[in-house]
Amino acid sequence: MNSLKIHVLLGAVLLAGSATVALAAPPALYTADQAKAGADVFAQSCAMCHGADLTGAAGPALVGQAFASAGNKYTIGSMFTEAAQQMPAGQPASLTHEQYEDVFSYILQQNGYPAGTTKLDYTASLSSKVPLVSQKP
Repeated sequence: MNSLKIHVLLGAVLLAGSATVALAAPPALYTADQAKAGADVFAQSCAMCHGADLTGAAGPALVGQAFASAGNKYTIGSMFTEAAQQMPAGQPASLTHEQYEDVFSYILQQNGYPAGTTKLDYTASLSSKVPLVSQKP
């Protein structure tokens, strides 16, 4: 009987530990000021295709698991590069580096990434290997 209790307890501890890893907070990659500025850039340059709420319209959703699930294995670098080189549609690479930093910060914010004290950097973001996984359903 004691052996069964120990196995059940051990199993519960292992499950709790794995749940903690799965729920670890994503890194802070941008500042709140960048995300705020990015909301304006998004409204002007992106919302017409991706929807004002980022859930998609003519273009795909940019929020939630439909956008960035763990199974997609996206990185900040791959998605930032795509945005900086191919967006906005019809005028690719037409925003400034700062505008791309800001709008991507806004997208990260809307996907549950926390703001921090270090600004998202254009050049570093192009090669970032940090996983992009939305924290939103």
